[in-house]
Amino acid sequence: MSEEQQVNDAVVLFHMGTAAGMLNDYARAFECFSQAAEYGYAPAMGILGFCYEKGRGTPFNYAKAVEYYQKAADQGYAPAQSNLGWCYESGNGIEKNLSQAIQYYLMAAKQGYAPAQGNLGYCYENGLGVVQNYKKAVEYYTQAAAVGNTFSQYNLGWCYETGRGVELDMNKALSWFQRSAKSGYAPAQNHLGYCYEHGKGAQTNLLLAYEWYNNAAAQGHSAAVHNLERLKKRGVSQEERN
Repeated sequence: MSEEQQVNDAVVLFHMGTAAGMLNDYARAFECFSQAAEYGYAPAMGILGFCYEKGRGTPFNYAKAVEYYQKAADQGYAPAQSNLGWCYESGNGIEKNLSQAIQYYLMAAKQGYAPAQGNLGYCYENGLGVVQNYKKAVEYYTQAAAVGNTFSQYNLGWCYETGRGVELDMNKALSWFQRSAKSGYAPAQNHLGYCYEHGKGAQTNLLLAYEWYNNAAAQGHSAAVHNLERLKKRGVSQEERN
């Protein structure tokens, strides 16, 4: 079999696995990804690592996840590099090593991979594996936020709210919280509710606060559940919006 045919077969198997995953047939998806990975196809090895990490179609196995992330990362596959960085940051499946985490995040970030840029921003904001640098944090958050990374949009909002790395600006903070919240990121929804409840960057609006707390609570966000119950005790309810 020619190398070109192997690549074609791997791509077909990969797409078959993706389709099965969209139908929640994780066992079939795992089977297809495994077959595609045997051809050395980096995207398949990367998602196979994800399957092992999350227990999709196979039992949880962090060591296996690291193994496949490493194989895909060695081929320059940005999502695997970012996920491998997270394994090093969290110590899942491998000894915790923040310096290594930063190196893999950087590899992926240089390819424009937004989750890695967001993780780098968080590391710079909190001094994890690097010297704390709020301006660098804002730089990476901004790159990722611009392409819709909700985690980075939320954290960028916090930077503007607290004046970390940028001039304090509640209008910009609220704008980033809104972008993240509207995309379904529960922590942003909860904090946006807080902003509306307490008039931070916007006029106080308890009904909007209730709505955003409710959205976050529906996703199981514990602080939002508490905030929602508190508003209910004050007599605020969704029905008032109708």
